Amino acid sequence: MLCTLFGVGYSPVAPGTMGSLVTLILWWAIPVRFLSWEWFAVVALGIAGVLSAGKYSERTGVKDPDMIVVDEFVGQSISLLMTEHDIIHGLTAFIFFRILDILKPGPIGWAEDLRGGVGIMADDVLAGILAGVLTIVLFQFLPVDHH
Repeated sequence: MLCTLFGVGYSPVAPGTMGSLVTLILWWAIPVRFLSWEWFAVVALGIAGVLSAGKYSERTGVKDPDMIVVDEFVGQSISLLMTEHDIIHGLTAFIFFRILDILKPGPIGWAEDLRGGVGIMADDVLAGILAGVLTIVLFQFLPVDHH
């Protein structure tokens, strides 16, 4: 259940994007004062995700099954928690994360080649970090008052 994000991964259309979208909605719904706890939850889910995704992959014989979306939750959460808590930053981090997760440039793609649950999670963690950095950098140079 955890590795499919409680069934979100069974979406017939773009399960990875659906996992990221659910993450964006949850992030937006959580009051800012509770977000410090979310870092703890993301780390805990990341560890649990490595274990559960690895077991699921081993059981099915598929390297990175589409229905495993806990990795998208963790990676997308990282990008969102690095940014300001407003919808413009959130949507920007979402778009950057999805592009990086789909295209998997450089080290993101290499991380996916790691074995088991580590490989399933590592590319999304790197994509999340880079998406967060890109969002921060973009808004440092974008002359827009988003508040």
